[in-house]
Amino acid sequence: MGGPSSPHRENGGGGGSSPVGEKGRPRSFDEKTRSACWRKAAVVAGRHPDRWRQDAVGNVVCRRFWSCQGCLCYEYDHIVPFSKGLRSQPPTFPKRGNPVAPFRGESTVENCQILQTRVNRSKSDKAWVDEAEMRGFSCDIKFTDKELDIIEMATYGDVIRPGKQCRCRTVAEMLGQVKSKNRMAACELPDKNTS
Repeated sequence: MGGPSSPHRENGGGGGSSPVGEKGRPRSFDEKTRSACWRKAAVVAGRHPDRWRQDAVGNVVCRRFWSCQGCLCYEYDHIVPFSKGLRSQPPTFPKRGNPVAPFRGESTVENCQILQTRVNRSKSDKAWVDEAEMRGFSCDIKFTDKELDIIEMATYGDVIRPGKQCRCRTVAEMLGQVKSKNRMAACELPDKNTS
């Protein structure tokens, strides 16, 4: 599991530590909550679920790209913002079905979702943003399977998905200077001349 690649946000978006907010409430999501939040996010078809998920509006995100700024980056978001935690009448969310009443801005699994970083930053501390509006904040890039394979290989050193497992070759292997003892097949990079 990857750690943050940039400083974490104070409002719980990135969070490595758990600074305490008003009345002793933890402002950030702890490791156990972040792991459970990742597991409850939608799986990307054909991709390893420990590496790839979809955020709450369908953006593909990579687990290693936590709390950074790119199109595959994400943060952990309070569905009901931490700052709205002491409300007496929590909002209801007709599109999502059940009201989020018991969560009141708490740093719990039930009040956690992953969001592409730019979507989370645009949502900010709003208790409710329409799903279509959040989609409008999303990166305007959709990656092909080949592109995701290359990103995964560059990030993890291998590609793991149903029916396909491969690893990065070393420079010495590519130059024919050494033969790898690793039994996993080397990934084939797309030809530079094709798109």
